[in-house]
Amino acid sequence: MKRRGGVGHDLSHLRPNASPVKNSALTSTGLVSFMERYSNSTREVGQDGRRGALMLSCSIKHPDAERFMDAKMVEGKVTGANVSLRITDDFMKAVIDKKTYTQQFPVESKIPTMTKEVDAKPIFDKIIHNAWKSAEPGILFWDPIKRESVPDCYPEFQTTSTNPCGEIPLCPYDSCRLLA
Repeated sequence: MKRRGGVGHDLSHLRPNASPVKNSALTSTGLVSFMERYSNSTREVGQDGRRGALMLSCSIKHPDAERFMDAKMVEGKVTGANVSLRITDDFMKAVIDKKTYTQQFPVESKIPTMTKEVDAKPIFDKIIHNAWKSAEPGILFWDPIKRESVPDCYPEFQTTSTNPCGEIPLCPYDSCRLLA
C-alpha cells in the first residue's frame, strides 16, 4: 500500500456472526469487526499524503452478507476500504425468479456447518438501495469473473478478490499491475 498499490481481500472465509468458537469468547463477532480493523489499517498506511487502497469482498453465499453490505451505511465506519459483494449466477437467477437462496458457511463447502434460507429479491433490492445511498456495495459478478479469468484455468491458481476498483481479478499474493 505504501508503494501506491492496492490490496484486495475476500472475507468469505471468516465465521459468521454468533457462530461458535472454541475460546473464551464462545461466539464469533463475524466479518464486520474485521472490516473495521482492515479499514483502519489501510487508513494508517500512507505516503506523500496518499492513503492505501483496499477492496474488501464477501460472497453473497455468506450468512453475514447483509451485515457486510450494511457496514458502510453507518457514517464513519469502514472508511478506508471499498466493499463489493461477490454475486453468483444462482443468486441472480433466484432474484429474477423471486425465489429463496441458500447462504452457507463455509461458503464453498459441499458439507456446510451452517445454512440459512433468504429471499433473494429483497436482498438484491437492499444492495441497490445501499449503492444508491452510499455508492457501496459494489457488485462483482463472480461466476463470469471466474470463467473468464486466465489464472483460473490452472488448478493451483484461483481468483479470490480484485484490486480496489475491481478492474483486475487477483489470485492470493498477486499484485495489481494496471500498466500490464
